[in-house]
Amino acid sequence: MRFLAVIALGTSGLLAQEFRATLTGRITDPTDAPVAGATVTAVNTGTNQRSAAKSDARGNYTIPFLQPGDYSVTVELEGFKKITRGGVELNVNQSATLDFKLELGTVSQEVTVSAEAPLLEQSNADRGGLIDEQAVKEYPLNARNPFMLSMLVPGVDYNGNLTYQRPFDNGAIADWSINGSGNRNNEFLLDGAPNNAQAGGNNLAYVPPVDSVLEFKIQTNAYDAQYGKSGGGVVNVVLKSGTNRVHGSAYEFARRNAWDANSFQNNARGAPKDGHYLDQYGVQLDGPLYIPKVYNGKNKTFFLFNYEGYREGTPQPLVLSVPEMEMRDGDFSKYNDARGRRITIYDPLTGRNVGSTWTRDPFPNNVIPKDRINPVARKIVDYFPAPNTVTQDQAYSQSNYFVSGGMNPATDRFYNLVFKFDQNIGDRHHIFFRHGSNDRTEWRSSNGIIGKPGADGPQPLKRVNDAYVIDWVGTMSPTMVVNIRSSFSRYVEGSDGAANDNFDLTKLGFQKSFTEQLPYGPRFGRYSFDNGGFSYITMGRYKNFNYTNTFATHPSVTKVSGTRTTKAGFDMRWIQYVVQNPGNVFTLSSNKTFVQQVYNRADELSGNSVAGWLLGTPTGGSINYATFPIYMYRYMAPWVQHDWKVTSRLTVNAGFRFDFNYPPNERYNRMNRGFDPDVISPVDAMIDRKAFPDFPTIRGGLLFAGENGLPRTAADLYKKTWQPRVGAAYAITRKTVLRGGWGRYYMNPNNDFQQNYGYTQATSGSWSTDSNRTGIPDRVSNPFPVVLKPRGSADGLLTYVGRSFNFVNTKFEIPHVDQFSFSVQRAISARSRWEITYSGSRGKRLQTTKPFNDVEDASFRDSCNFMLGGNRNYCDQGLSNPFRNLAPFEGTSFYTNNTVTRAQLLRPFPQFSTFNEYMRNDGYSWFNSLQTSYNARLRNGTNLNVNYTFAKNLRQTGWMDPVNNIMYRAVYDWDKPHRFVASAITPLPFGRGRKFLNKSSGWTNRFIGGWQSTFIFQVFSGQPWQPPANVIILKDPKTPINWNQPVVRAIKSCVIRWNNDNTITWMQYSLDQGCTEPNWLIVPPYTAPRLLPDRDSTIRLQTVKMVDFSLSKMTRLSERINLQFRAECFNLMNSFFVTRENFNNTADNPNFGTINKSAVSAPNSNYPRQIQLAVKFIW
Repeated sequence: MRFLAVIALGTSGLLAQEFRATLTGRITDPTDAPVAGATVTAVNTGTNQRSAAKSDARGNYTIPFLQPGDYSVTVELEGFKKITRGGVELNVNQSATLDFKLELGTVSQEVTVSAEAPLLEQSNADRGGLIDEQAVKEYPLNARNPFMLSMLVPGVDYNGNLTYQRPFDNGAIADWSINGSGNRNNEFLLDGAPNNAQAGGNNLAYVPPVDSVLEFKIQTNAYDAQYGKSGGGVVNVVLKSGTNRVHGSAYEFARRNAWDANSFQNNARGAPKDGHYLDQYGVQLDGPLYIPKVYNGKNKTFFLFNYEGYREGTPQPLVLSVPEMEMRDGDFSKYNDARGRRITIYDPLTGRNVGSTWTRDPFPNNVIPKDRINPVARKIVDYFPAPNTVTQDQAYSQSNYFVSGGMNPATDRFYNLVFKFDQNIGDRHHIFFRHGSNDRTEWRSSNGIIGKPGADGPQPLKRVNDAYVIDWVGTMSPTMVVNIRSSFSRYVEGSDGAANDNFDLTKLGFQKSFTEQLPYGPRFGRYSFDNGGFSYITMGRYKNFNYTNTFATHPSVTKVSGTRTTKAGFDMRWIQYVVQNPGNVFTLSSNKTFVQQVYNRADELSGNSVAGWLLGTPTGGSINYATFPIYMYRYMAPWVQHDWKVTSRLTVNAGFRFDFNYPPNERYNRMNRGFDPDVISPVDAMIDRKAFPDFPTIRGGLLFAGENGLPRTAADLYKKTWQPRVGAAYAITRKTVLRGGWGRYYMNPNNDFQQNYGYTQATSGSWSTDSNRTGIPDRVSNPFPVVLKPRGSADGLLTYVGRSFNFVNTKFEIPHVDQFSFSVQRAISARSRWEITYSGSRGKRLQTTKPFNDVEDASFRDSCNFMLGGNRNYCDQGLSNPFRNLAPFEGTSFYTNNTVTRAQLLRPFPQFSTFNEYMRNDGYSWFNSLQTSYNARLRNGTNLNVNYTFAKNLRQTGWMDPVNNIMYRAVYDWDKPHRFVASAITPLPFGRGRKFLNKSSGWTNRFIGGWQSTFIFQVFSGQPWQPPANVIILKDPKTPINWNQPVVRAIKSCVIRWNNDNTITWMQYSLDQGCTEPNWLIVPPYTAPRLLPDRDSTIRLQTVKMVDFSLSKMTRLSERINLQFRAECFNLMNSFFVTRENFNNTADNPNFGTINKSAVSAPNSNYPRQIQLAVKFIW
């Protein structure tokens, strides 16, 4: 006990909810009168572990903390026959009801009955689904990740990438939305211990091998107060514990290119199949610990061991864009759009005012003269790969670089190891220890450049997990049980771009004085090129790593008092999150600004990012000096839960929880703590008041944690986190149960707390001195004359002047969700159950972000708003720059530019660029759903599950007009109105004991018997479209969507534009389509920032329909050894679905409202049909 107490105090805690089962029931005599004092003993048939309780005056009994497994339950009392019920299966976190009616007689007389697993939930209102051992082992699982079976539960949506479902895809496989919670708002538990990582905003951490998993439960409504820190559901996975018999398996699951269908991307180009392969192999063993002549652990000590290796090459064909070869020399004479119209390149040196519009003349013949091409820019362009394809219905140089899967094999190497020890110490104490570890290394390209400077993508990516837990359960008395669980987990994630290391930038022509200022050693840099409607590949990558160390402890006590059971506990956690991310140390970017016809108005027929780049003037970029912070999070939550069996039919559950979720602090105070909008800025005293006599007082500045008397945390602790929970279950009849509940839950905030401006220093470039009318000549050769280094908090209120940043609302309140449900369960037969449920939630005070430096002067906004007769040119007019040559602004355009726009000077805090307030509490959510499910265990051995969810998920988290505090309400990004899932495990009716050929024997039976089929069929709605922010709908633009077309169109793209000079003109591509009546109007800035909500539920990606199927054959080789052969097929119908790339939402692009299926890269669609063969020895 002393040792366990030390562990409990010395470690810490994520929430560690209970995973063991509870057995309750009522003992009666032949007249249905309650029987008091009867001894009820539950014996785990695998380990012989015994747990006992006595019935109270009303005949009720409760036995908590039972390991999931098979049990034999015995009831005995003098004057009655002893009764034993075998085959009682208890599952993860189950509260099972088992009643007994005793017969008069003596204890020496015994009655033995067999039990069917209880179908109805009569003890609480919690909702969810159980994935048992058979389902985990037998269903076809792509990459054998057990968490993916969560899709079998109603109310659960997987929103991660369909191609990333493997046990090491820790980010994608955390993207579950449970009852409308939104992604990554769920609690993952492993053996009751926390299994989340701070990285990625709540990644799933350790994923165990399939053969080590006993079962797991997804709780979609958890009204028990022991559960918290989740706005959605709880996923609790339990690993096996050994039994008195040795069990195990050895297996190999394999895939080969020859068995798979060709990728959809290859088929679109007539390319052959790529070399996909996978080998997933391992060995699992469990049983009693036995050391010959030293120790026999039967009935006392048990172990589990599982090792798994994974080797895969997953071809990832990419469809990308690179400049054509002649374009790299300045020749854009062939640069046409998809309709053959020339896209003109304009000379920035020819700019002049035509009326009220600054306009330019084109380069003759669309060719940039050789003497105008910057040599540094030209050398960098050489690192683009050569184009190798043409994509139908795309502009010249768009989607012209096809990276076959053979060129991008995306190799993964992964191992997974877990071992567990269980120790029974008499009948009153049980302890277990478990350690899981895995390691993943991936090599993959995201731009088609592999192993050379310019490479982008994880080359390599590393993910490493370690998860430890120790757990003790002690029965202090027949009515009191104490449990202490402590755990430690470590999650490491990082990627590198090693091919970009040790690159001498002077070879490209960069000045040595510049390269010597770069932090973290010589590297290639990172270069991006945006053309508005499409982008060329980004070249270059920097390394980053992060580490999450989670310490957790959770003591609890359970007291049974007759019909009442009271549980209380204290959840604690300490999380250390280390971020070693230098960011994009050296970046340059280019867009069309300097080579389009009108400098401040993009259009589809002018400009190209590479053309502007070749002239030597980027349009963006920065140098980043980063600190490597060490954040500490603390979480503490006392809770109490009371369950009362009011009558034999009615059970009431009530609980209360209180969370202390502390904002993080940084070990050395290297973080910001809010923004003071009222303090007078030191910049105010630097302004030349003779030159700017009417300039208003300048206020505002960033604050720092732990400085000038401020607390060390990023924000104040929010203490009003009370969470009442109530639920009830009422059995109308023996076959019908009503259940309902309501509970409040406080969510886990994301990583927006982590702001450390000043300790991380960005040097922004200056690319123009006249508001982008002309660029600074040859700026690319020496893009950052001065590179700033971090000064921490030394600059005080002058920190980050001239730049953009984000700050945290220090009065942030932890958002909460109220969940509620009402359901009816009906036992259709002894082996089948139907349930229908209304389940909903309301999220309040949700986390939001709001622009904080928008112009607030209403008259000025009106003067710029074309709807009110204003003109954008007035707002963009360049005025004398009051910040020029002021030392705090060095390294920004504020320091070098002669002018700044009128709009910038009228900002509330003109010394800063745009910036945002993070962690506000403006948001709300509304989720309503009808969920129904049917589960049946048929007499032929078939296990059938069918469920359907009809739901609507609304969010109010974005802004239509932040200045006037006008938000919009729209469907959630991943709203899925319909989801249907059917699954079954079916023994085929052939062989001995089956319907057909049931008398077969010997080799005949070995051949035709033991066959089994399984399938998972799912259908769900596609993602809603995100319309553009800068448009007004003039007429309903929707059009019937035909997904059989190579280019899928969702809207009529008949678009007109309101120009800066207040004229209205057609977009040329709309006229070419034959448009005569506009559906859309593009508006200039300085109107409301967004004119439409960010999601349109009436326009969606296609409905996804997928079937996974398997056929297996079990052959007995000896009394204890079986051989299983399996053939599994994923995406049986070889259906193609666009799942991650939505319809184009750039209104001035000819592809507006369309998806070109042949240009969709593999990560944005589902995988083609893949076949997996497996052999497995089982003993």
